[in-house]
Parts: sequence; C-alpha cells; structure tokens
Amino acid sequence: MLSRTERIEEFHLKLSRSEKELYEEFVKTEEAALVLEMQQYFAQVKVIVGGISFDNTSLWSKIGNRVGVWFAEVCADKNQNENLFRRSKEAILQRIKNLLAKTIREWLGAK
Repeated sequence: MLSRTERIEEFHLKLSRSEKELYEEFVKTEEAALVLEMQQYFAQVKVIVGGISFDNTSLWSKIGNRVGVWFAEVCADKNQNENLFRRSKEAILQRIKNLLAKTIREWLGAK
C-alpha cells in the first residue's frame, strides 16, 4: 500500500493529507494574527545597552498556548483525536518559530 504523505515547506517530516489540511487551515486563519501579536510585542520591547531586553519564554509560552487551544478546538469541531495530528502541530510550531525569528530580524533591522 502506498503512503499518501506530502511535504510542506520548511518542515522535515512528511504529513498525511489530513495533517496538511489542518496545517493549511491554521496558516489561513490564525497565522496573520500571531505575526501581528509578535510585532506588537516587539514594539514594546526595551532597548538596553548592548542588546534588547525581552522575555522570550513568556512570548513563546503564550504563542504555544494559543496554538494548542486552536488545535484542540479544531480537532473537537471535526471530531478528531489531537494525537493523530501531532506532526501537523509540530509543523505549525516550526512555522511560527521561523516567523518569530523573521520578526526579530526585522525588528532589529528597523532599530
């Protein structure tokens, strides 16, 4: 039997079609709001001598919780078990990490 897995950009694992659909739904519905939230967060970050001062763990925790809640709600709406879509959640978090890094680079470039 052939495996029906697909690749998505910037993620090292292959995903099933349903996992990829969940990933794409997140990108369409939630990603822009998270990027805006990250940009607003960095607008409030204090610049200190020799660098910046921000609490990355609280920001990432907040993002992770938001992704987790979204993921749980979508799986509940579709009557799906969250554990069956772990790679999809990993891919979403990987994409958000990449967007966070991009946001930091843009913020530092603007300073």
